[in-house]
Amino acid sequence: MGRNFSKLVLALVICVVVFLLSTRSGHSMLGGRVATDFVDALVYASPDCASGGWEQGDDTEGLTVYALASHPGSPNVYAGSWGEGVYAYVMDSDENSWWQTPLGFPMEISSLAIDPASPTIVYAGTMGNGLRRSINGGEIWREITDLKGKEVWSLAITSTVASIYAYAGAGPGEPFLAEIYTSTNGIDWDLAGGTEIGTEKFYAIAVDPQESKIAYVGTKEEGVYRTENGGQSWKLSGEELDTMTVRALAIRPDDSDIIYAGTKSHGIFKSIKSTDGGASWSLSGLDGYDVFAIAINPGNPEFIYAGTHGEGVWVSYNGGYSWHRMSGLAGNAGFVYSLTLFTPEGEDDYQVLYAGTRDGVWARAVTPFYTLYLPLVYKE
Repeated sequence: MGRNFSKLVLALVICVVVFLLSTRSGHSMLGGRVATDFVDALVYASPDCASGGWEQGDDTEGLTVYALASHPGSPNVYAGSWGEGVYAYVMDSDENSWWQTPLGFPMEISSLAIDPASPTIVYAGTMGNGLRRSINGGEIWREITDLKGKEVWSLAITSTVASIYAYAGAGPGEPFLAEIYTSTNGIDWDLAGGTEIGTEKFYAIAVDPQESKIAYVGTKEEGVYRTENGGQSWKLSGEELDTMTVRALAIRPDDSDIIYAGTKSHGIFKSIKSTDGGASWSLSGLDGYDVFAIAINPGNPEFIYAGTHGEGVWVSYNGGYSWHRMSGLAGNAGFVYSLTLFTPEGEDDYQVLYAGTRDGVWARAVTPFYTLYLPLVYKE
């Protein structure tokens, strides 16, 4: 996992030589149709080729991992399992081993989040046991009484210093509809609304990195909704996703007008926000696939990773224009529920991509660089 950059480059050169000697062409998924890898009259060696294979985390075999969370300022990566609570991986360790945090009796973890400003503060949303909070990296957990007994499907901790600190998509409300809670400190939570949307579940929450009162929620069978006032009111974000189930949302960190949505059975969509606050969504790829997780590489936001239900992890190297399957996750490991990208301390050349699957946590090194271009002409 700790390859240096020179080894990555060497592996890329080997990969390209093999590619040139081969008569086979790779493939990508573009808007639901198959196309060759040659995009915009140039082809580059895939970083997937250079980064080696997936490695399964020790002590996570057989776990269903619905949630993952990491932060470059935290020494830990966290995994929320279905029925076995929260696991943590200590990045300082030389071993790829995970330990079960003392959450209490076994819980089904549906969401995780880390405070961007204080990475030792971690939140775990559970199914029917409300929200748990730890201020010491998972060593001790406390129950949040305002969400006692709730199903907390989604969490988002904001990265700004504005009034809204965190969002939680919880339920069931009345009559059995999902609700949005917000907090200004992570301890006290208030019901902000959300039942007017009319969905049973908020599967995903994404917050504008520049303005914490602007947030998006992915719903069950109601598409994507947007708030501009910290959850007090919501409006449909583009009619293209109306009636769709949206399992994942991600906002491009360098341009909050660009948003990605992973849907059930309809692939991944990309939205460009208009000046009036509305949005227009168009299919980015993977049509017909269930996309449960999205991660954007912070070192190069053109590199986007999508976790699918049964077809492993896919990657786009050009902002969602085309998609390539990352080999190596098969069987139960091909059912990917969560993704997170971790940048090890002091490393600028690569990140570690973690995938939460039906068979534990898997990890591999990835690089954010376009490393080599070949002068091959592609015309569709």
